[in-house]
Amino acid sequence: MAHSMDKSVQKTRFAISELQKRIGVLEATREDLERQIRKLNDSVPEDSVDPNAQKEGYVAYGSYASSVIARKENLRRSLDDILDQTSDLSEDLRIAMDSLDSFERVRARRLAEKAEKAMKRRAG
Repeated sequence: MAHSMDKSVQKTRFAISELQKRIGVLEATREDLERQIRKLNDSVPEDSVDPNAQKEGYVAYGSYASSVIARKENLRRSLDDILDQTSDLSEDLRIAMDSLDSFERVRARRLAEKAEKAMKRRAG
Protein backbone atom coordinates (compact mmCIF):
# COMPACT_ATOMS: atom_id res chain seq x y z
CA MET A 1 0.00 0.00 0.00
CA ALA A 2 2.82 2.40 0.89
CA HIS A 3 4.54 1.57 -2.41
CA SER A 4 1.43 2.45 -4.42
CA MET A 5 1.10 5.68 -2.45
CA ASP A 6 4.76 6.51 -3.21
CA LYS A 7 4.04 5.96 -6.90
CA SER A 8 0.99 8.21 -6.66
CA VAL A 9 3.05 10.89 -4.94
CA GLN A 10 5.71 10.61 -7.64
CA LYS A 11 3.12 10.87 -10.41
CA THR A 12 1.49 13.85 -8.74
CA ARG A 13 4.83 15.63 -8.25
CA PHE A 14 5.68 14.99 -11.90
CA ALA A 15 2.28 16.34 -12.98
CA ILE A 16 2.79 19.43 -10.82
CA SER A 17 6.20 20.00 -12.36
CA GLU A 18 4.83 19.66 -15.88
CA LEU A 19 1.90 21.98 -15.15
CA GLN A 20 4.28 24.57 -13.71
CA LYS A 21 6.46 24.36 -16.83
CA ARG A 22 3.45 24.75 -19.12
CA ILE A 23 2.16 27.71 -17.12
CA GLY A 24 5.64 29.26 -17.32
CA VAL A 25 5.66 28.91 -21.11
CA LEU A 26 2.19 30.43 -21.34
CA GLU A 27 3.22 33.32 -19.08
CA ALA A 28 6.27 34.00 -21.26
CA THR A 29 4.06 33.88 -24.35
CA ARG A 30 1.56 36.24 -22.72
CA GLU A 31 4.33 38.72 -21.93
CA ASP A 32 5.60 38.53 -25.51
CA LEU A 33 2.11 39.09 -26.95
CA GLU A 34 1.58 42.06 -24.63
CA ARG A 35 4.94 43.51 -25.74
CA GLN A 36 3.98 43.07 -29.39
CA ILE A 37 0.63 44.78 -28.82
CA ARG A 38 2.33 47.71 -27.04
CA LYS A 39 4.77 48.06 -29.93
CA LEU A 40 1.93 48.03 -32.47
CA ASN A 41 -0.03 50.54 -30.36
CA ASP A 42 2.98 52.86 -30.46
CA SER A 43 2.94 52.58 -34.25
CA VAL A 44 -0.85 52.81 -34.74
CA PRO A 45 -2.75 53.89 -31.62
CA GLU A 46 -6.13 53.91 -33.37
CA ASP A 47 -8.52 50.97 -33.25
CA SER A 48 -10.01 51.79 -36.64
CA VAL A 49 -8.76 53.77 -39.62
CA ASP A 50 -10.14 54.52 -43.07
CA PRO A 51 -8.02 52.50 -45.52
CA ASN A 52 -7.55 55.67 -47.57
CA ALA A 53 -6.43 57.77 -44.60
CA GLN A 54 -3.27 59.84 -44.95
CA LYS A 55 -0.76 60.79 -42.29
CA GLU A 56 2.24 63.01 -42.65
CA GLY A 57 5.43 61.04 -43.06
CA TYR A 58 3.66 57.85 -44.18
CA VAL A 59 3.00 56.45 -47.61
CA ALA A 60 -0.36 54.62 -47.73
CA TYR A 61 -0.90 55.07 -43.98
CA GLY A 62 -4.51 53.89 -44.12
CA SER A 63 -3.55 50.55 -45.64
CA TYR A 64 -0.64 50.14 -43.22
CA ALA A 65 -2.77 51.12 -40.22
CA SER A 66 -5.51 48.70 -41.24
CA SER A 67 -3.05 45.83 -41.37
CA VAL A 68 -1.57 46.81 -37.98
CA ILE A 69 -5.05 47.02 -36.45
CA ALA A 70 -5.89 43.56 -37.83
CA ARG A 71 -2.63 42.24 -36.35
CA LYS A 72 -3.46 43.78 -32.96
CA GLU A 73 -6.89 42.13 -33.04
CA ASN A 74 -5.31 38.75 -33.83
CA LEU A 75 -2.80 39.19 -31.01
CA ARG A 76 -5.58 40.12 -28.59
CA ARG A 77 -7.50 36.97 -29.54
CA SER A 78 -4.35 34.92 -29.03
CA LEU A 79 -3.81 36.66 -25.70
CA ASP A 80 -7.36 35.77 -24.64
CA ASP A 81 -6.70 32.13 -25.57
CA ILE A 82 -3.46 32.17 -23.57
CA LEU A 83 -5.26 33.62 -20.55
CA ASP A 84 -7.97 30.94 -20.80
CA GLN A 85 -5.37 28.16 -21.06
CA THR A 86 -3.41 29.60 -18.12
CA SER A 87 -6.58 29.73 -16.04
CA ASP A 88 -7.42 26.11 -16.88
CA LEU A 89 -3.89 24.91 -16.11
CA SER A 90 -3.84 26.91 -12.87
CA GLU A 91 -7.00 25.09 -11.78
CA ASP A 92 -5.41 21.74 -12.72
CA LEU A 93 -2.32 22.75 -10.74
CA ARG A 94 -4.42 23.65 -7.71
CA ILE A 95 -6.13 20.24 -7.85
CA ALA A 96 -2.78 18.45 -8.18
CA MET A 97 -1.35 20.43 -5.26
CA ASP A 98 -4.40 19.54 -3.16
CA SER A 99 -3.91 15.87 -4.06
CA LEU A 100 -0.26 16.00 -3.11
CA ASP A 101 -1.18 17.66 0.16
CA SER A 102 -3.68 14.84 0.84
CA PHE A 103 -1.03 12.20 0.11
CA GLU A 104 1.41 13.96 2.42
CA ARG A 105 -1.17 14.14 5.23
CA VAL A 106 -1.93 10.41 4.88
CA ARG A 107 1.79 9.64 4.89
CA ALA A 108 2.31 11.78 8.00
CA ARG A 109 -0.57 10.02 9.79
CA ARG A 110 0.88 6.61 8.94
CA LEU A 111 4.32 7.62 10.18
CA ALA A 112 2.79 8.97 13.38
CA GLU A 113 0.88 5.71 13.90
CA LYS A 114 4.06 3.68 13.37
CA ALA A 115 5.97 5.84 15.82
CA GLU A 116 3.19 5.53 18.37
CA LYS A 117 3.13 1.72 18.02
CA ALA A 118 6.89 1.56 18.38
CA MET A 119 6.75 3.68 21.54
CA LYS A 120 4.02 1.44 23.00
CA ARG A 121 6.12 -1.65 22.28
CA ARG A 122 9.12 -0.13 24.01
CA ALA A 123 7.05 1.06 26.96
CA GLY A 124 5.01 -2.09 27.26
